[in-house]
Amino acid sequence: MKSEQNIKSIKEVLDNEGAAGWDTLYKEEYTPWDFGEISPALKQLIEEKKFPLPDGRGLVPGCGNGYDVFYLSSEGRHVTGLDLSQISIERTQQKQKELQIPDSHVTFQQGDFFGHIPPKEKYQVVYDYTFLCALSPELRPKWASKITELISSNGILIALMYPIGDHKDGPPYQELLGEHFTREYFDDNPKSFEKRKGKEYMSVWRRK
Repeated sequence: MKSEQNIKSIKEVLDNEGAAGWDTLYKEEYTPWDFGEISPALKQLIEEKKFPLPDGRGLVPGCGNGYDVFYLSSEGRHVTGLDLSQISIERTQQKQKELQIPDSHVTFQQGDFFGHIPPKEKYQVVYDYTFLCALSPELRPKWASKITELISSNGILIALMYPIGDHKDGPPYQELLGEHFTREYFDDNPKSFEKRKGKEYMSVWRRK
């Protein structure tokens, strides 16, 4: 495994290699964003706050090692995990086999979010965990258009934003989503991993 000193930054790898850089990061196991489990904020939203999630189809863009995909899937909800890294997709598919999770519950696809074609009935749930935050600001309007295209009427977007605090250039969700979505839930201090406490916002938006 390469150390942080050997790989100076995620940005440097991606600047040098483009989308292929994600495979490099997974191959070298340099994934500092991966805490090995689902986000505490997502678990809190569903298990403690009891926010009702619709059945149907779900999507997790930038799914990484698939923890959130497995967690959100159920008998009545088929969740697709999408990631640019073929290595991460192959690992999640292997994990699916080990956990004996049926294909009727989850699917993993290698691909680009902006080129992703939704199913005919679209998605009833999309979970964005810092996916938008990782995009350059000029891509934010394109993200909003794609999210609007992917989610069915009355479907929901769960958006967990990190980092915040002194990060003054975080995505302006209201500006991006206000025309087509209504915010139904907001928590400026959700449960978080220790290193991210006080640096995350959780919100839920419903498609008009």
